[in-house]
Amino acid sequence: MVLVLGLATAATAPPPNPARDYLLNAIGLLRAHSIDRDSVDWPAAEADALRRIAGVTEPAGTYSAIRNVIAELGNHHTSLVGPAQAVPAPPATVAVPSSRTHGDVAVLTVPEFHLNPAAEGRYVAAGVAALRSADASHPCGWIVDLRDNGGGDMHPMLTVVTPLLDDGVLGSFAGPDGSTPWTLHAGRITIGTAPVAETNPLRLANPRPPVAVLTSARTGSSGEATLIAFRGLARARTFGQPTAGFATGNAVFPLSDGAQLLITSVVDVDRTGRAYSNTPIEPDHPLPATATTDEVIAAASAWLHTQPGCAN
Repeated sequence: MVLVLGLATAATAPPPNPARDYLLNAIGLLRAHSIDRDSVDWPAAEADALRRIAGVTEPAGTYSAIRNVIAELGNHHTSLVGPAQAVPAPPATVAVPSSRTHGDVAVLTVPEFHLNPAAEGRYVAAGVAALRSADASHPCGWIVDLRDNGGGDMHPMLTVVTPLLDDGVLGSFAGPDGSTPWTLHAGRITIGTAPVAETNPLRLANPRPPVAVLTSARTGSSGEATLIAFRGLARARTFGQPTAGFATGNAVFPLSDGAQLLITSVVDVDRTGRAYSNTPIEPDHPLPATATTDEVIAAASAWLHTQPGCAN
């Protein structure tokens, strides 16, 4: 009887269905890791998604069903990235930090950086060189321009700006399973207990300067996390427009066809304990959206020149 039952079971087992398995794997990841997982009726969402892929045999045919489940989460930071978009850019094409001086003030531009291990060292090295170049003029204050920083991987961004911060806790991630601090010590960022790959050995000629951080509606995700590292720092203020509103952290899950599932699993928290979410971060000193770069720099510079060590 046991053998007969076993043969019967084998004979009636459903044929392999890569599309169905792909879909259920994605739904399982969303259900396990999304910070908004309790907002979805998962059995109903799964049943609806399976209906949507009836007759589909390839993973790509499930993308719309997966995105429909993501929409049910109601979190606009969670997304499915197709295989072509998930391929890192050639390292030489990745934008890197740059600097210039504006009178006795240094301006450091920190661009976005999407996950790209091959380009991370180049990005950080360019940032260190930009800081060193501007610091040679002994600026009394610094402007950190994040207006075009749409996010990506925050680790190299934070590493670049470490000379402008203080050692200790810069912020943290908070999620259903607890909190993970971002700490700085001797030029190296540590997330929880894991130090990031790159370090910044530079020490400024004028340590602990006042810092003005520039933001816009294009400042998003890890760009906002870089901003948050300055929030609550007594010698820092923000200028410009509200940010994009993606101050949450995504976990990246590679899928079998090369696509990636970016699942929002934590919120960003600043050094004071204030938690952020997917709402824009208001600047300390709002400026008109029509303000030119020269006008924004002038406003930030004017504040810097009211601060100790930089006052006229």
